[in-house]
Amino acid sequence: METATLHEGLRFLQTNRTFLGREFLTWLWFVTETNKHEVEIPGHGKFQLYVDDKLVLTATSGAAHENTLKGGTPAFAAEAKSALMSGKLVHEAKFILQADDKQWMWNMKSEDLALRGLRIPSVTEPDASSHMAKRLQHMQVLSDTIGHLFKKYTELRLSEDFSKEAELMCRWIAAKSANNS
Repeated sequence: METATLHEGLRFLQTNRTFLGREFLTWLWFVTETNKHEVEIPGHGKFQLYVDDKLVLTATSGAAHENTLKGGTPAFAAEAKSALMSGKLVHEAKFILQADDKQWMWNMKSEDLALRGLRIPSVTEPDASSHMAKRLQHMQVLSDTIGHLFKKYTELRLSEDFSKEAELMCRWIAAKSANNS
């Protein structure tokens, strides 16, 4: 009897915890567009962050459950605006992070926020040890960036200021819709 209850509890967590990932990815899209794609990461400086060529938005209920947009700039597509207006949140997105001549690319899904299809800046160090050290530095920059942004989001989400941020997000969605007309 206890095992069945435990399994039910785990199933509930697996299916109901993803709201935080969907909210985070949607918030990240909002932040990139409203901050002119600029993010500042302590210890690393300023970067440009973009939603790249893949965006999947899902609903938690309703008939039309998912919109998958690929190619071009889906963040600016009419379908993305329409999906936001209908209450859908980002389930998966591909991002680009840039600083000077360096570029990182990755996909993230809301259920686990794991990095998929990761590409880091190329490394041209002459020896294997230096090459590996530089690759690890690039990985650390990306890890610090995502960690900082997720921490910023969760602190905001738990603060009294979140209602203000949610209102700004609603205005952003409305403005995207108005620009689509």
